[in-house]
Amino acid sequence: MTIISVDKGTFEREVSAWNVPMNYTALFLKKNTDKAGRVSLQPFFFNDTEHMTNPRHWMAINTALWISAYREAEAKESQIEAMAGIRALFYVAGALGLGEVNVLIQQWWRTTYELHRIPAPNYSAVQHQPTFH
Repeated sequence: MTIISVDKGTFEREVSAWNVPMNYTALFLKKNTDKAGRVSLQPFFFNDTEHMTNPRHWMAINTALWISAYREAEAKESQIEAMAGIRALFYVAGALGLGEVNVLIQQWWRTTYELHRIPAPNYSAVQHQPTFH
């Protein structure tokens, strides 16, 4: 197993496309590992600030990370893992009323359909569903 990481340049382009303020990006990089051109997730992330609490920005930066992971994914398992991360953020954004993030993820999902072939976030990428006896 490897630690989930993404190319820093790809991540920074995604963060910019998602309009995440620089101070949120800097804190995200500080709370994770920013080394040798890669951003690696730590096993525990917690925003302990009192002033950087905008849920839209945190959802957007995490979405940018998982979209970056999808862009880099070569193995089917890595692609499914990244799609699952994006899917989870889609539903959490909706539950939190972060409509902008929700709509942007849905737009990305539709735009990239030809790559992942999953029609919508509520569809599974698993080809064979388990049977229960």
